Amino acid sequence: MKRIGVIGPTNTSLIESKINLPNGTIESAAGHLGKFLAENSFALVSVPARGVGLWVLESYNKAKGPDALALTPYAAEQSKEYADKVRRNAELAHRVRDDLTWGDEPFELAKACDCLVALGLSCGTLVEMIATKWQKGPPIYAVAAFMSQIPAEVLAEIKVIYFERLEELEAALSTL
Repeated sequence: MKRIGVIGPTNTSLIESKINLPNGTIESAAGHLGKFLAENSFALVSVPARGVGLWVLESYNKAKGPDALALTPYAAEQSKEYADKVRRNAELAHRVRDDLTWGDEPFELAKACDCLVALGLSCGTLVEMIATKWQKGPPIYAVAAFMSQIPAEVLAEIKVIYFERLEELEAALSTL
């Protein structure tokens, strides 16, 4: 079973406003992708703190996906309320890794996946993409309309494959 990591912004309203996407576009795509992964028997890896990582896990779970791994990193300074919320979100997954710091998470995510799917770009998403340089280097599938341009210097060292539409990306996943 191929393991697909899904990454993207947590503050999608801000990101969508910066790239002129209608509000809710990325959330809708995450829901659609989670259902697709479940229905096609892919394993899912996500960081379900909030945003894309949570939405994809929710839809994957609702569609009865076969194998979801939630990575739930911790910070030295985080509130009990936040930690409890992240734990509740992670309970949607079949398995949970809660032994990672936020610094470890991008590298462990890259190691755990056969492919990453990027539904948007943010500081955290870019770090997760860059971490693939030092891990086994899973390819990164990205919907071009959901992000601005990644710097050429970064693209020179990681494998990003752009798709115009989510449906094209899903078709490519089907060939893995």
